[in-house]
Amino acid sequence: MDTHARMLALAWETRDSREVLGQLFRLLLVPLGHLTGRLPLGNAGRSDISAFQAMPIREDIAVLIAQVGQAVDGPR
Repeated sequence: MDTHARMLALAWETRDSREVLGQLFRLLLVPLGHLTGRLPLGNAGRSDISAFQAMPIREDIAVLIAQVGQAVDGPR
């Protein structure tokens, strides 16, 4: 939710009304998505992308996520 709140603040600052509405919509959906486990993997979260569309994760970001997961979980 923090990311969408920051995106909302930037949209407000830049007077991007479409993005403001898109981020408000996403802020309402995020709790429901967490509860149901249905957050779309890889979605960038911008208003020009469907809030329900999963997207591929960039390889460099996937590597970072894996590294953090190993650091948190330890070697298996």
